[in-house]
Amino acid sequence: MKICMLTSGHDVFDNRIYYKEILSLKKEYNEIYIVAPGKPGDKDFITDEGIRVKYFEKRRSWRDRFRPMRDMYKLGLEIGADVYHAHEPDSFQVALKLKRKTGAKAIYDSHEYHPEAFAEHFNFGKNLVTKAIYLYERSNAVHANYIISVNDILVNKFKGYNSNVELIPNYPVLKNADLWKEYNDKTTFIYIGRMTEDRGIIKILEAIKHVKHDCRYLFVGEFDGDAIKTRAEDFVAENLKDKDIKFTGKVNHLEVFDYLKCSDAGFVLLQPYSWRYVNSEPIKLFEYMMSKTAVIASDFPMMKSIVEKSSSGVTVKPDDPIRIAEVIDNIAGNREKFKVMGANGFEGVRKYYNWNVCEERLMEVYRKL
Repeated sequence: MKICMLTSGHDVFDNRIYYKEILSLKKEYNEIYIVAPGKPGDKDFITDEGIRVKYFEKRRSWRDRFRPMRDMYKLGLEIGADVYHAHEPDSFQVALKLKRKTGAKAIYDSHEYHPEAFAEHFNFGKNLVTKAIYLYERSNAVHANYIISVNDILVNKFKGYNSNVELIPNYPVLKNADLWKEYNDKTTFIYIGRMTEDRGIIKILEAIKHVKHDCRYLFVGEFDGDAIKTRAEDFVAENLKDKDIKFTGKVNHLEVFDYLKCSDAGFVLLQPYSWRYVNSEPIKLFEYMMSKTAVIASDFPMMKSIVEKSSSGVTVKPDDPIRIAEVIDNIAGNREKFKVMGANGFEGVRKYYNWNVCEERLMEVYRKL
């Protein structure tokens, strides 16, 4: 069976697409392609694992949607796959066009709230845009041979359109079973990922201002633009001069691991500005758990359920700096208790929240096709 992954918006080495789905499929299927956006001048290549990569020029803006779709279709047709596995509404439309042309199978892998995300590009009429994209997505979804999604909300939505739907959450690949934590003398808190206001960076900084214990804070990743960078740095300069805060900038994977080894707790404080965030299971939550790092998570239902089931940390109202500060002080005053919670988090990933469970479901979808 020849498989072709189609993505209009993800990197070739996207964690879910490449390191989870493709490498799982490679265990049974030898001929796998990925058609993905690249920069002008990017050359097609074969990865170390034997995956054939075909590039088209990525969209120049979010409005530049039709030219990349034509490029994807041309490359997909040249490949002549048996299955086209698409990851966005527009790449899925390409997969359906290829299905009609060649008789191949088409999978829609919806791992985001696409209608809501697309509507956020508009200042006015967001509800109307959301409804329009829902109708567009539904009109295509009925023609999928299989639909894959990441949580019960999306699965139940698609079951209204198509009987072949499988829940495959975005759980991490299980590793670090032998991780030894090397804690700092100070209680250490970590934030990993792109720093944006809607992911809580400002609320975390505001909370630190009210913390009574002497703690260390690591912010590992890039700012999402100069405006938020300036705002955060100005706040630190004006209010947090006496706090032990480090912004590392972008670091490689091994360095991230080194920072996690010394951290007591990690922030996953998505803000309640977006319905998508309120109804999400962020991969960062599981990555902290897998590294035996206790979590401080938003008290949204999905995240709260995971944290409580695994006893891996605490949840808090994410836009309340005073309450976040109280949680930080509680952890700093009860380090041994939260070290146990960190260990509990790893056990939760080992038992329930790992890719091994998802891999078998993915393979079964392909066997049915």
